[in-house]
Amino acid sequence: MLLAFSRSGVAAQFKAFIDAASEIWFAQGWKDKIAGGFTHSSSPSGDKQGTLLYLAINAAQHGMIWVNAAEMLQQANGVNRLGSFLGVMGQSPLDMSGKEPVLDSGNRLTAEKFGVRIAEATRRWTR
Repeated sequence: MLLAFSRSGVAAQFKAFIDAASEIWFAQGWKDKIAGGFTHSSSPSGDKQGTLLYLAINAAQHGMIWVNAAEMLQQANGVNRLGSFLGVMGQSPLDMSGKEPVLDSGNRLTAEKFGVRIAEATRRWTR
């Protein structure tokens, strides 16, 4: 599964991981493996869609099976409040005082549901 947090793109550490996977790509070592992505930033947009596209394209290049979020947007319980279908997006306001960011309860629930979806897709795919 591909995962990354971002500030308008994947983190440098994750980009280095992807760059180092060229031998795996050449051998098609991740072909037919399950992949999905999520991203989080301090702004409502933060170019998160670009991050998810980057992850999905990389998964496609590896021949992976991409699992999307599959949740209707802006549900009453806060699920998919940012309206993403390609993967999961989260947002926490930037607090310059040094306090830890607070994760929105809807974002948390969206991520939990996405984890369940990934697990179910993996079970179906490996039967």
